[in-house]
Amino acid sequence: MGMRVAGLLALFVATSGHAATYYVSNDGSDRANGTSDATAWATLDRVNRQTFASGDKVLFRDGDRWQGRLAVDWSGTAAAYATVGAYHVENGKSLEGFRDRRPIIEGAGHYPQGGIYDALIVVNSRDYVRIENLEIRNSEGRGIAFGGSNYGDVVDVVVDGAYVDGIIFLRSAHGSVSRSVVTHAGLVFPRDGKKHPWAAAITFTDSDFGRVVDTTVTESYGEGINTNGGSKGTLIENNRLYAVRAVGIYADAAPNTTIRRNIVLGTANKEFWRDDDSVGAGIAINNEKYHYRPGGLTTDIQSKDVKIEGNLVANTSSGIALWSALPQTSFDNLSVTNNTLVDNDRQISGLGTAAPGGLLANNVLCSLSKGTADVDSPKLSGMTARNNYFSQGDPGEDLSNDGNRYGGIALSKTTGWRNIDSIDGVDWKKFASIADSPDGSRQ
Repeated sequence: MGMRVAGLLALFVATSGHAATYYVSNDGSDRANGTSDATAWATLDRVNRQTFASGDKVLFRDGDRWQGRLAVDWSGTAAAYATVGAYHVENGKSLEGFRDRRPIIEGAGHYPQGGIYDALIVVNSRDYVRIENLEIRNSEGRGIAFGGSNYGDVVDVVVDGAYVDGIIFLRSAHGSVSRSVVTHAGLVFPRDGKKHPWAAAITFTDSDFGRVVDTTVTESYGEGINTNGGSKGTLIENNRLYAVRAVGIYADAAPNTTIRRNIVLGTANKEFWRDDDSVGAGIAINNEKYHYRPGGLTTDIQSKDVKIEGNLVANTSSGIALWSALPQTSFDNLSVTNNTLVDNDRQISGLGTAAPGGLLANNVLCSLSKGTADVDSPKLSGMTARNNYFSQGDPGEDLSNDGNRYGGIALSKTTGWRNIDSIDGVDWKKFASIADSPDGSRQ
């Protein structure tokens, strides 16, 4: 008898520990149990009332739409993430993912109702949560917000229209955004710019080891991707940014950030210009003063050991900008290598900023249009420069090097860089060199 009871208890534990999947459909009913398409729930309110177990999934039917706010108040594990996503029905079976249209969670000018720093999807103090295959639209606050929640994962999501941040990780380590699109973020600026500061499309604040990969950011008013507030080890790789007003990619008081193989493009659309003729910087690093107020960061936390590698930047105010808002800070061991910078107002600015142990090497600086320039100063402060291509000849002083080149490179796209009007107007091939060194190698 004792062995039989023990076996039943083991079976109960195994069964109760199995994650469940719940379904939500515009054709559903909140009186149903939510465990199938046929018995799907109907509203966000019903989802918000449910007590979920670790690793449970909530799937919204593709093509359907909801207005309101969703709070994800359950966690997952590394092996079984808590998931909010999409499903579709095929041959009578409910399958994860969507066919043609993502399900939409809509702010509709009314939600969220908890203020501008609330979000349409909120994850607070819950780890291993994945948001995938959804479209988040017209938020009166943020689109998706993780607070104190580690290993948050945003995959194949569209955020279109956010008053402030499109996606934010606040004090949330190992957050990730991949294969997603964020557009029309930071609407606070055109609507109420004098009342509140602008906000980024994707933000990491005091959030270590975040990553943004294979993601597109377009037509946004604050920064495109912003890692700040002591966030360490952020990886920003293989993304596309277009018409981002303030700064395309911004590392501010963010040590060990890697910015690699991104395309950052300005626009001919004056709505997104920060200066007289262009958007703000394509890629910028800084240590803004407000981080170091009493009770904030100590000055040993700065944008040090930053790597800016293999990026393509065109038609911005500065392809790469080194800003020194707090004079006593520096960009130790900064590495700026293998970038191609084309027809920005300045291809690189701020080279005189302190960057002991830094390296500027193997970059292509092409100033093609009237009024553009390779650099704003030939002086360096701690950096070493070598093997760079300067389209306007030898800048002199600290930038001179026997390995530099001043001719022999042409791009496959030779005109029209200042008239880009679409994110699809320029790709990697347009930046490619069609004339290079005699042996066909790039120096």
